[in-house]
Amino acid sequence: MTLTVSAIQDTHSAMPHFNPALDAAALFQAAQVPGVARNHGSVILDSGVLRRLRTARLMSQQDLADECWRRNIRVSIATIKRAEAGHAVRYRVARELARCFDVPVADILRPRSATAASQPLVA
Repeated sequence: MTLTVSAIQDTHSAMPHFNPALDAAALFQAAQVPGVARNHGSVILDSGVLRRLRTARLMSQQDLADECWRRNIRVSIATIKRAEAGHAVRYRVARELARCFDVPVADILRPRSATAASQPLVA
């Protein structure tokens, strides 16, 4: 099966809150916190927001992992636990969780001030 640009755009247009350009920009901006030690290709999500989104749907972490699996979103329960514990996750995981909750990626990213305060400065 070959995916074309128009097929991908049609898929994304069905998701009202998903905008690949805006989501990519939000992830790039989150990675640009000056003076902060950060793994390349990862971002820290707002654990409180993730927990509220999950519990608003009356889901446990396992239920969320199962729902992701049913929707062909590859996020494991271990990754969900890591994200809710405030650990860094890959950009792909941030995009996938945002897609699962039908929210923009920027809504689940930890605010820049909170990220800078919680991370050690690079010497």
